[in-house]
Amino acid sequence: MVRLGWHDAGTYNKNTEEWPLRGGANGSLRFEIEQKHAANAGLVNALKLLQPIKDKYSGVTYADLFQLASATAVEEAGGPKIPMKYGRVDVSEPEQCPEEGRLPE
Repeated sequence: MVRLGWHDAGTYNKNTEEWPLRGGANGSLRFEIEQKHAANAGLVNALKLLQPIKDKYSGVTYADLFQLASATAVEEAGGPKIPMKYGRVDVSEPEQCPEEGRLPE
């Protein structure tokens, strides 16, 4: 779950002003095109675990759900409680996903 949250947020580019082109936590990992990026291998398993929660709470964005799941995983593993703020906006189509290679190395 931590990796899911990181990979959804890790494509952020502060030098790009236009959303959604700047990337960041925007729920784009739910689209198959981004799941096929080499760095995202295996994240589909985390997505499958979260989908029933999304189905039950449809008003929560994928972006917020991914970040909440990541923060909860850190806390459940004995780490600190991470304060959360909600209101992230999901991209609406696969064409808005960041191109492969945007994650920092």
